[in-house]
Amino acid sequence: MDLILISVIVSQKIDSPKYFHYLTGMNQKKFLFQGGDMPTFNPDMLRIARDLRGMSQTELVQKMGNITQAALSKIEKGDIKPSDETKFNIAKTLNFPERFFHQNDHFKVSPISLHAYRKKASTTAKILNQINAEMTIKASNLDKLDLFCQLEASLPLPSYQIHINVSSAAEAALKLRKEWNLGLNPIEDLTGLIEKAGVFIFYCNFEEDHIDGVSLQTQNSPPCIFLNANQPNDRIRFTLAHELGHLILHKYAPSIDMEEEANEFAAEFLIPTEAVQGQLQTTNLKTYATHKLFWKVSMAALIVKSKHIGDISDRQSATLWRQMSMYGYRKAEPYSLEREHPQRFAKLMMDFCQGDKSKVIPDLSSFFNLYPEDFTQLYKADLEEMERFSMTS
Repeated sequence: MDLILISVIVSQKIDSPKYFHYLTGMNQKKFLFQGGDMPTFNPDMLRIARDLRGMSQTELVQKMGNITQAALSKIEKGDIKPSDETKFNIAKTLNFPERFFHQNDHFKVSPISLHAYRKKASTTAKILNQINAEMTIKASNLDKLDLFCQLEASLPLPSYQIHINVSSAAEAALKLRKEWNLGLNPIEDLTGLIEKAGVFIFYCNFEEDHIDGVSLQTQNSPPCIFLNANQPNDRIRFTLAHELGHLILHKYAPSIDMEEEANEFAAEFLIPTEAVQGQLQTTNLKTYATHKLFWKVSMAALIVKSKHIGDISDRQSATLWRQMSMYGYRKAEPYSLEREHPQRFAKLMMDFCQGDKSKVIPDLSSFFNLYPEDFTQLYKADLEEMERFSMTS
């Protein structure tokens, strides 16, 4: 799987030096602003807004109609400052409040450990840029909100380094299970468990199945996991455990084997070898379906696990995969699992609005410098969860 390093914008108190950092691939820009010397227009917010809309520079120029591509390029690079008229037209064309582009007094760069896109080869640069922009906005908004309302973590989120304090990713998974007092039992609510460790989990509308999940970790900000809401629930759980593996294993020491390590971590964390060894010595798919409902993982993950621990041979594995293909289970498995619902960010929104859910959309869209329509779209899952738990509380 390909690895793409990106950065996240995080917030800083207004009275301290201001930094802004936005990085895509290996191209980066950093600004340091002091006091009244800050420009009123942040060119990188233009890039973020344009990427979120899925527009190229050429497309934006065509829609604006009163600017050349050369001029727009210079504005994005920070080489020239746009006129008031141009700023107005940019905001109008991209459908953002003009204040969205004046946010550079709220941001600084904070070192990032790792962002690993679990992506398919067919993923286009346009889609990646759009996803990057959505995550950047959400991460920066979370950091701003976290300055006002902080939720305590009830579980630790340790860091393990392979060949230093653990011998393998599987050992790290077992150590975390022990630290979280999970024993060898199935994990019922993986999402809620990870949120107890202070991780914010967001569902995102990533296009089709191009991206499974992304984890972000900064030095001074809450860790985040972004999940593709369009994936089946068993796959989402494995992706969630995979991204947890990145946060646990690769915060300080990314490696070339990190994707394989995260997969190994996820498999052992969700399906401990000691608990399942000897129970999957079969090519009967019904057995795998039964274990799917028990362990709350996909049949595919169980087949991979059974081969890895030696319960089945290569030949038996091939037989199982042929059956999975014949029944169409490689595209859509039977016995779907119930979706888990992140609550941590929804609770943070309610805390910010002092429990008045009627204020969430108007107050937070203004606080995040977004129009209510964009706020509602970006935080659809969180708003739905806010309604869900407010009805039951």
